[in-house]
Amino acid sequence: MKEKIITIKIEGALPGQWSSLLLELNLMKRAWKSYGVDVELKAHSIKRIIQQGTFNGENIKKNRRSRK
Repeated sequence: MKEKIITIKIEGALPGQWSSLLLELNLMKRAWKSYGVDVELKAHSIKRIIQQGTFNGENIKKNRRSRK
């Protein structure tokens, strides 16, 4: 299949709105992957936003010192 490219220009979005948009697109990317569709997202700080937005707390290292 031929590669298709779409460009979305966002103007005036607040940082929270921008993060939400990127997280929603990432959810779509994950859902479509099971149907054989490969979606590539490119945006400023997208890796950090997706990493923080999909964090579920399971990967926290326990670095607490015991108080005895």
